Amino acid sequence: MGTLIAVYTTRAGQTSSYWATSLAWTLAETRRVMLVDCDMEGGTIADTLYLKNDDRSIGNCFGDRPAMPDELADQALVVPQRPNLSVVPGLQSSYGYEISDSLRKLQPAFEGLSDHEFEITIADLGHPLSHPGLRSPRAGAEAICAVFHRAFVVIRDDPSLISRSINVLRVARPPHGEIIICHQRSRAMKKEIIESIERELPDLPVRDIWLWDERKATRMGDSGVPMTLPGIGKDLNL
Repeated sequence: MGTLIAVYTTRAGQTSSYWATSLAWTLAETRRVMLVDCDMEGGTIADTLYLKNDDRSIGNCFGDRPAMPDELADQALVVPQRPNLSVVPGLQSSYGYEISDSLRKLQPAFEGLSDHEFEITIADLGHPLSHPGLRSPRAGAEAICAVFHRAFVVIRDDPSLISRSINVLRVARPPHGEIIICHQRSRAMKKEIIESIERELPDLPVRDIWLWDERKATRMGDSGVPMTLPGIGKDLNL
């Protein structure tokens, strides 16, 4: 089985989709990567990459039975500038399932993608632990960790967001996961935030690797070409 990676956050607007897209783009320099937009409140990755979706969408994989690998692969679009990278567009005009239900329908498809020679599958889950239909944050976190080998939680270094993110993750208690802090503030604030997260969430290691660059983000939006994350494969042991 190839490596299955989940990327999510605790609420919208914390750059998780930017990071997931940039991670996939960077890893696809040397490996075949599938990036699946699984944000159940609406996906933006295909639009960010200027991909014409041709009615392809993760929504086409939701039916009366769990999706199979071929069905998920059939929804993928190859990124012209990065032939090793394929993208499954997200939901366009509908609201999706809460995370336990959506992964129950998608797990067989994810687990079989290595048969299509995808070495790494990255799923952008949006902010699944804040979904209005979520029955249990704990059950949602367990569902994520049951499917994905690695789970990265992206948190922006806004003090008001940090506090809420800590509370969400404390309630959810994911069995495994790693925190990616999106740094936009001063070095002093960076140190304080890392110490706070390590103190409050000791079981979730902090990966201090995501420095937000507004100019690069703007260029990504203008060109459809994601940021490259130098050394990310080594930093995350991927």
